[in-house]
Amino acid sequence: GHPAVRPVTASSHLSHARSDNAVALAPGSWGANGDFSMWLNKETNWTWEHLWAIEEAFWAVAPAALDDPERHIVLAQAARSMLLLQSSDWQFIITTGEVADYAERRFQQHAEETTRLIDALAGAPGMDLAAATEFAVELRLRDNVFPDVLEALRDVLHLSPVGAA
Repeated sequence: GHPAVRPVTASSHLSHARSDNAVALAPGSWGANGDFSMWLNKETNWTWEHLWAIEEAFWAVAPAALDDPERHIVLAQAARSMLLLQSSDWQFIITTGEVADYAERRFQQHAEETTRLIDALAGAPGMDLAAATEFAVELRLRDNVFPDVLEALRDVLHLSPVGAA
């Protein structure tokens, strides 16, 4: 090998080769125009307004529901449903116009399901915990994703593991 070349870890290199120069990257994406217009535009604005309200409602009920094992099934499915709702595919498909009606239907379906579960966790009238649990189990059979979602929620909320004393 060349005498001036030596193997070194990235962290070791950075600790010895500090620089005051920083690069400020411009926002960009792989979408059309290199910006975010595939996801945020006049055809998709309505999805974001729904999504932001649902996210706020979810985070308002999540900590207390996480502390109550009887609500774990409903909370886990609410989180799964919200994650499916958050998929940027819906906005992308709406914007392309190829099968926009499908994406709009799926978005609305996940929004309605997530809202029902969140409302049940919040104690809103119309669905008791037993009915919400049954609904959550039905949805889990259809959308069996993110098996460790409760652990992820604990991590996000910086709480001790599920089942820990």
